Amino acid sequence: MKHSVDYGIVEDAKPVMISGVYRSGTTFLSALLGAHSKLKAASSTIKFLRFCLGKYGDVREKDNYCQLVADTQKRVKVRWGLELDARRVITKLETKKEQITYARIYDILMRDLLHIEHDYDIRWVEKLAVQWADIPYFLDMFPNGKVIHIFRDPRDVVASYKNMTFEPGNTFLDAAFNFRSAVETLTELKEKYSERVMVVKAEEIAKKPVGYAKEICEFLELDYEDSMVDARQLHTEGEDWASNTSYGIKYKGLPDGKSRWKEYLTHSEVIFTEMISQPYLTELGYESSELFPTEEEWMQIYSYINEDFLNGRFKKWLREGKGSQGYRTDPYMHEMKIVFPERFLDKEKI
Repeated sequence: MKHSVDYGIVEDAKPVMISGVYRSGTTFLSALLGAHSKLKAASSTIKFLRFCLGKYGDVREKDNYCQLVADTQKRVKVRWGLELDARRVITKLETKKEQITYARIYDILMRDLLHIEHDYDIRWVEKLAVQWADIPYFLDMFPNGKVIHIFRDPRDVVASYKNMTFEPGNTFLDAAFNFRSAVETLTELKEKYSERVMVVKAEEIAKKPVGYAKEICEFLELDYEDSMVDARQLHTEGEDWASNTSYGIKYKGLPDGKSRWKEYLTHSEVIFTEMISQPYLTELGYESSELFPTEEEWMQIYSYINEDFLNGRFKKWLREGKGSQGYRTDPYMHEMKIVFPERFLDKEKI
């Protein structure tokens, strides 16, 4: 895991990054932190590591940093209806022109979005799913920043993804490869950044919300507040945690952590997910179904890995013994085409 690019450093900020595989409880965890008086949270809004970091060349050049800020302002407005004051951000940046770096732009953008630009006693939180490989960039840019990664039973992730994805075919099974990649990466990160990376499980938070909220506060060096386990006070800018579910419900209390995969997955889907997820499934404390495929189910599993996209994931796993990070549809291109369709007109005609 090499990260030799220098994107700058912001010493006087103590931000928190929420990481995880999609459908794992990342939005809920962000809202839980956002209920603390010393934290302000955003869920999948600016997404700096995905949409900004390294994509605007040398940001010491005015055209580049102005473009980055303008693009970000439009994205969060179009996608989330949130206001970002580009002029104020640029004015703040230019008070110390010699210190304009990606890290400083990131910090100022988040503070402006969350209206804490003048209050460094309040720390910002950004949730960004499926970006765990770039966590070292975040930690290097913010030496006093921390990361919390949340895991959920990969079978429940697959079931939830199956229930709501727009991706074709059996792409929802890719959640197993993402789960594997996340465990591999977080294991390495925990060794390198032992005091700055925390791993939690969605099911355990659901069982003992107060206990885990207290552990999170201890990790972040904050005093625990009861508001963190009061569903009425949970809040994050961007996504609504209470309705961010694939099962047609809106939470009125804290999530129950109920396992639903047995109701929504076929035997072959369960076996495939477990096959790719092991041994990490067991190591994280999730019990195997102990299902053994019939001849018909083996043929069904073969049909999954014969699909082009999953075939590539499967071959990488066989070749390298590793999972994969990412979505089938590039989220960068998907969102940029929605917000800036004019930039892609000529390319799509070719």
